[in-house]
Amino acid sequence: VEGCGTGMRCMPEPATTSLDAALDAALRSRRSDHGGVPVGALLVPKRKLTSCRAALEAAVGDLRHGTRSDVRHALVVDRVTPDMFLLHVPATVAGVLDDPAAAPAELAAAVASAVGASGAVFYSGVRRCDALFGRALPPLAPRPGPPEAFTFAEVFAGIGGFRLGLEPLGGRCVFAAELDRAASRAYGAHWPAGGEPRAGDISSVHAADLPAFDLLTAGFPCQPFSDRGSKAGLLDLRGQLYRELVRLLFARQPAAFLFENVASLTEGRTPY
Repeated sequence: VEGCGTGMRCMPEPATTSLDAALDAALRSRRSDHGGVPVGALLVPKRKLTSCRAALEAAVGDLRHGTRSDVRHALVVDRVTPDMFLLHVPATVAGVLDDPAAAPAELAAAVASAVGASGAVFYSGVRRCDALFGRALPPLAPRPGPPEAFTFAEVFAGIGGFRLGLEPLGGRCVFAAELDRAASRAYGAHWPAGGEPRAGDISSVHAADLPAFDLLTAGFPCQPFSDRGSKAGLLDLRGQLYRELVRLLFARQPAAFLFENVASLTEGRTPY
């Protein structure tokens, strides 16, 4: 969605939202057209931050993963000037701001009201893991010994099933991402951190920041497609997370990819 064609939504910009030109240009440059789930951040005056955040929580409520706590978790704040903050918004909100016409009318109206009341400006494509905010991915650590047969990145890694099978074949994991805390702890118990860069929410990471890899692996969320779930398919926001894999494939162009999901992937109400 092009919006204003600048990486920022076309909405009135009060004087209080002015930024240093270099920072403004850097934020605008984060816009990506690689097809991931919607991401972005709102530039909010300090005096409106608390009310804007509360209004967005109320607006989207339990529309993200089923609990308001998920939405609250996504509303991360970065201070960019003494009087201005960036409020990173969940995919639900970013999607509405990117394309209000495609959103349910009630949700679009609620988000517009929350954003309008705060005088906020939306920067599409801004991600939480960024050197701008002191959260860049660490570099891949060098490894002594003979070169690996191939490299792979493991997204929606779970407890490391792909890695368990690929390392004995000579592969080296150069990046891993897993959002679930329990699974991430189990992963870390098998493979302590310190070699490859790791992340939680893959949508928070710029594809260009990942090390080069030959193979992309992923066990993306199966709940929207499983026979034991609602089988809502793409109507469930978790069912949209395959778009993050599309984003990585377009951006990094690995030689191959290997994904897994449930057998009923093609049988939901909105199947692939």
